[in-house]
Amino acid sequence: MMQKTTRKLAALASGIIVSVGGLTTGAVTAHAAPQHPAAPKGAAAATCNTNSYSKPAGYNYYPTGFPGGTWLRATYGCGTIWVWPKTNRYVRVCFNYNSGAVCPGGYKYALANTWTLLATGVYGGAWYKLNFQTSGQSNGFYNG
Repeated sequence: MMQKTTRKLAALASGIIVSVGGLTTGAVTAHAAPQHPAAPKGAAAATCNTNSYSKPAGYNYYPTGFPGGTWLRATYGCGTIWVWPKTNRYVRVCFNYNSGAVCPGGYKYALANTWTLLATGVYGGAWYKLNFQTSGQSNGFYNG
């Protein structure tokens, strides 16, 4: 009788460990955010460079500073600029032309963990910044 009870307890305990282990693994995997998303779909986007960004709180531009400061440079043969914020954001692109800095068009609503197309017809070597509607901290990726 004692041996039967011990086997039942051992079987029950191992079943609980397997179940808890499965739940823990599933929970971690299900909520893990992508470390570096695949390039946006489309022939041109695949040739673009994907980089991460980290915009500190208190600034509306990445890289910080406008119209001066550092600018991002569009990849030759790319033609588009995309953004993948880790939180929902309103974003647009500003360009630095010889005649001065310009932010054409309105802000686009970029959903968290999703590629959003910000600009098309971008020539290779163009200087640009990401312009966020709010100055809160933002992290994510851009492709252009």
